Amino acid sequence: MSEAVVSGTGARPAKPRRNPLTYLVVAALLWWTWYAAGQVGFRWSTFVDVWTNPLWEKFWPIPWDWVLDRGNVIDPLVETFQIAIVATVIGCGLALPAAFAMSRLTTPNSPVYWISRVFMSVVRAVPDLFWAKILVTAIGIGAFAGAWALSIFSFAVMVKLFSETIDGADDGPLEAARAAGARHVPAVRTGVLPTVLPSYVAYALYVFELNIRASIVLGLVGAGGIGRVVEAQRSFFRFDRILGILVLVFVVVFVIEQISVALRRRLV
Repeated sequence: MSEAVVSGTGARPAKPRRNPLTYLVVAALLWWTWYAAGQVGFRWSTFVDVWTNPLWEKFWPIPWDWVLDRGNVIDPLVETFQIAIVATVIGCGLALPAAFAMSRLTTPNSPVYWISRVFMSVVRAVPDLFWAKILVTAIGIGAFAGAWALSIFSFAVMVKLFSETIDGADDGPLEAARAAGARHVPAVRTGVLPTVLPSYVAYALYVFELNIRASIVLGLVGAGGIGRVVEAQRSFFRFDRILGILVLVFVVVFVIEQISVALRRRLV
């Protein structure tokens, strides 16, 4: 107890001194940020210059008759949803056994555990945009390449999230199943899967949200969907049409996100 409390004077305790090392770390971080900004040509005036660019005048007015035309925007937007749905089902379906193999709680043995971790590290190291460019080159331009690229992306995200959830699960039911003589797979299916299944469904809904946004970006490299339309309009400098597409996408994504959040709250 402090002297102030012991003596009963009611005085506030002395403020602890800060470690000098903290000031050195903050100073080093500020210096490194300033040095890196100089190396990349960072200028504060850019924040003002970008908003005074005449480019912004080309975003208005929005040609809603063109934006709401089925052949121009609606059909590619539906294709974007189709890509996201296929990728979510394939990626999350493959992630279910992979996450159990990657978790220390449910992995059958050490070799499977380490092989799965190394494999997933390699998959996660490659960005989804690079996967899309590789698959567009190998398969061809279109939604099929986008669906495959997003499937790999969904698989990587889902395995990471779900394996960490399995690691935190209660091991009591699993040990009880093993003590009763159950083999590995039946013991995991009855001892762990029921407790983590709501989290799995919630993560799948979250991955679907990510896929909707990512599929728009992948379309910029020829992987189909609404991103292909955005890239085509950008090449013709039709930024008014691009703004209309972005407004439409924002409304649709916002509705889907609210539905997904409501479902996740009921599950977890």
